[in-house]
Amino acid sequence: MGSHSPEQAECLNVAIIGGGLCGLALAVALKQRNIGFKVYETRSSFTEVGAGINIGPNTLEAFRLIDGELGEAYLDMAARNPPDRQDVWFDVRLGAAIDSHRDGERVASLMAPPTGSMCVGRDALLQLLAERAGLIDGVGRQRAAFNKKLVGLENTVCGVTMSFEDGTFEQASVVIACDGIHSAVRRLMIDPDSLAATPGFSQAGGYRAMLPFQKLEMLLGPQMARTSQVFLGPSGYLIMYPVSETIMNVALWVWRRGTWPHREWVLPNQRSAMEQDLQGWGATVRSIMELAPDPPFFAGHYYHTQPESHWKGRVCLIGDAAHAMPPHAGSGAGQAMEDAYVMAEVLSSAAEFAPTEAHVAAALSAYEAVRRPRYERVVAASVKGMHDWSDLYDVPVTEERLTEWIELAKSRFEFIWKHDLAGDASRARASMQQKAVL
Repeated sequence: MGSHSPEQAECLNVAIIGGGLCGLALAVALKQRNIGFKVYETRSSFTEVGAGINIGPNTLEAFRLIDGELGEAYLDMAARNPPDRQDVWFDVRLGAAIDSHRDGERVASLMAPPTGSMCVGRDALLQLLAERAGLIDGVGRQRAAFNKKLVGLENTVCGVTMSFEDGTFEQASVVIACDGIHSAVRRLMIDPDSLAATPGFSQAGGYRAMLPFQKLEMLLGPQMARTSQVFLGPSGYLIMYPVSETIMNVALWVWRRGTWPHREWVLPNQRSAMEQDLQGWGATVRSIMELAPDPPFFAGHYYHTQPESHWKGRVCLIGDAAHAMPPHAGSGAGQAMEDAYVMAEVLSSAAEFAPTEAHVAAALSAYEAVRRPRYERVVAASVKGMHDWSDLYDVPVTEERLTEWIELAKSRFEFIWKHDLAGDASRARASMQQKAVL
């Protein structure tokens, strides 16, 4: 990790569009490398919607590489499985009886040391990132602008001019889009009539609930109730993992073949529909979901089609703005953290030069050459994950088929967790520097 003099930091001025987890992780990484930045957020404050994010070993490593103290702070605040089960990512159980196997039986434990299942509340993590980026108090708040809805971008030889809905204009050496699946930057970069401009329905969605351990323990017993679980079922799966010392996040994912007919992606009060989807499931999962009074249904979306490049001129998409993915590999937030680290490293290399158009292009090109194959493979695994978790019961289940499924599951996501992220950054820096001197 390099750092730069104040003079170099002033030469490279980075605009971060979006003050969510990805944007603030990039802000932390840039601050650690003494690179100038400013975060532009459409809301009036830094807030995150959602219960929590579950990370694996690769994401913990990304936190540590972004900022060593950030990794340790995450460890201190994360909710985990019980002490004797902390290396477990998920216990895999049957959501309905199969021949000699009973409903709810554990058939495998998927291991992901040293983190196992590790989760924090999204908003708590966001506040930690804002603090580490120096955006909470004092002069650091000048690095953040709120109620800033981006409506225009103009690439020039000298930089990027950003125009906002409030009528103001600002300039930067480079713009990094961290504005999520509904990215304004993506819509400005890509032909709005292109399939790549709009996310598409994944043909699956989840009923979600936050359930107290106390009730789950009465139903399942203390160990199962406090350990992350996946229940395989007919045309779907149920996932549950701790998000605090008292609460378990639960989601029942099911198929919804065809197009999504609604404008909104979240439908409230879906108990009746959930009961229809639970037909064929065993008593264990049905009893768990009975604890959810009237859960909402979240329709999964992601970018089915990608543009030729995720960068253009001095503008680059990262995180969900580039590669939003379904949650079936538990890796969306993790890939955003990896993006933030590698982007900060190549921009750190770019800061060694004057921020000419050619040097910025070298940095963004090097970033994409290294990162895109990685995150596109993870997106593919995330899409396939819905099939992997939900197809066991599609045909009669034999002992041989169950054994084969378990063996594949144990190694399915290891390429995500066991990855040389520091090596990625090193290759990206070397590529950027080679391009810059040509």
